[in-house]
Amino acid sequence: MLPEKLLSYLLETAQDLLDTATYESQTHKAAVIVHWIAGLLESSAPEITPLLLAISDPVTHEALEEVTSEALLEIRLRLPDGSELFDTVLLVRR
Repeated sequence: MLPEKLLSYLLETAQDLLDTATYESQTHKAAVIVHWIAGLLESSAPEITPLLLAISDPVTHEALEEVTSEALLEIRLRLPDGSELFDTVLLVRR
């Protein structure tokens, strides 16, 4: 998978995890979402290094433990050639 497509996939998957959150899955918890994203990245592209996987308040940019309404997901990746990809998405709990 091309790195740009992988980045988009990771961002979309985070929203999917939030959309399917239940008490049992705990996928409304920031740490759980980050853990899933890291696992997907490692299994899909082990040659790509995650530099930043963070979920924060979109206004204050303070780290969040749980997504109750909106959250900013930031992902920064280092590619094997040393270049970096960075993107953000606003996660919305529906």
